[in-house]
Amino acid sequence: MSIIKKFLSPLKETGKYLLKKPFTVMYPREPAVVKERWRGIHQLDWNKCIGCGMCARTCPNATIDYIFEWGVDPRQPKNMKMRRPTIDYGHCAFCGLCVEACPTGALKFTPNYRLFVTGNDRIGLIKLPYEISQNAPNKNIAEKEKIQYLLQTDLIARAVGGEQEDKIRELQKQWLSIYYDYLDKKITEDEFRKRTDEITKRVLDLVREGTLPVVR
Repeated sequence: MSIIKKFLSPLKETGKYLLKKPFTVMYPREPAVVKERWRGIHQLDWNKCIGCGMCARTCPNATIDYIFEWGVDPRQPKNMKMRRPTIDYGHCAFCGLCVEACPTGALKFTPNYRLFVTGNDRIGLIKLPYEISQNAPNKNIAEKEKIQYLLQTDLIARAVGGEQEDKIRELQKQWLSIYYDYLDKKITEDEFRKRTDEITKRVLDLVREGTLPVVR
């Protein structure tokens, strides 16, 4: 085959698409085309959720854990129905097993595909139930309060990993011990806030030191 034929042969195929509309879109300048079956950011129906734990048990990447409202004792089995799922989207595979396993249909996918954070904000990829539910108790969660909610879970330690993981797990144990003392009325609320604020600051420092820049 001559050099000219070698050059023109592939153009027979590519040339067909020169005047056709492209299949892709210029995101983010153009919105992506989203179908009904799209697996985007989850949406939680707060009232339908019964805290059964099925979504976490079926998650292959262990990206789901649970939080309780302040003052609700997680050690009491009767309070399990009051817990709500928290999701780490930094490790979520969007496989859909959690949605399929939910017995009440409380957890569903949405068309929302916009998920990004800047720098090493690993915490920003972990969403509390308040952040993915439209009918949750009306709360604006500050960063410090979000970390204290997340210390009820293993998600921060898993998200950071590396050398900082064991340190965060130890701080998590300390935080839970203080929280249980508060629930058992062994310490005052002021003492609880003072001691847990210190732990929260140390956790936040470890998160910022231990995570690599996130690109998603």
